[in-house]
Amino acid sequence: MHLNALLTFLLVVSFSINAKPWRLCHEDKEYPPYLTNSVQNTQPEGLVIDVLSGAAKHANTPIAFVARPWKRCKQGVKNGTYDGLFVMLKTPKRTEQFAYPTNEQHYLSKVDYVILYKKGSPLHRAESNGKLFNEQGQFNFNYYKRIQEFGLQAPTGYVLHQFLKQHNVAANDNYDLDLGINQVAIGRLDGYVVEKRAGLKRVEALNKQGIVISSQGVLKRTYWYVPFNRDFYNKNKDDVARFWHQMQLSREQILAHD
Repeated sequence: MHLNALLTFLLVVSFSINAKPWRLCHEDKEYPPYLTNSVQNTQPEGLVIDVLSGAAKHANTPIAFVARPWKRCKQGVKNGTYDGLFVMLKTPKRTEQFAYPTNEQHYLSKVDYVILYKKGSPLHRAESNGKLFNEQGQFNFNYYKRIQEFGLQAPTGYVLHQFLKQHNVAANDNYDLDLGINQVAIGRLDGYVVEKRAGLKRVEALNKQGIVISSQGVLKRTYWYVPFNRDFYNKNKDDVARFWHQMQLSREQILAHD
């Protein structure tokens, strides 16, 4: 990964001689294997960085990565401080605020959001008995509410957090990923909703394997995108479309599960 980071840095530098790099904002938090070294004034690494760097190279587009708190990323792209941001889900409200690709294949990654729960917990037993997800694979909110104790949680401010609140199953307290996993492990939170790869990687890092496990069912299957500031997009439609197209090709090479 260090070699990829060096190549990305050289890529940005070489492009910047002739053109102003596009500034892509990402959250200043770690989400391995997708995003690591995610702090200000550093070169980020991870699978999504590899995809975007490959897309930039083949689209002949200079890019620079900027790490900020997620709310500042969104506001910065809205007001034009930054040109685009990642990773972001698509919602009707967000399509009004940002420019998303219209080609359904121009996403950054297809992702599964699962529930991390404690092994042997009521949720684990319910799924083992075929009651937590229905025959179509959909989460059974009505059954969960019958066994709910502490509720489910996802990172505050994310679409999945709002999703849980809308279904009245969100826990009263807000937890980041690490604290949420620990709360699940000690039986003080029913489950934590997170992208599967990132969640299991964090469980491993916290030495909670065999204690905190992933649901087999998927609470939400969706896509990550790289949307842009609307004015920037309108001024650079062809370049952005080429970048999105190359992002698809780069994704298909790097993210094997897609």
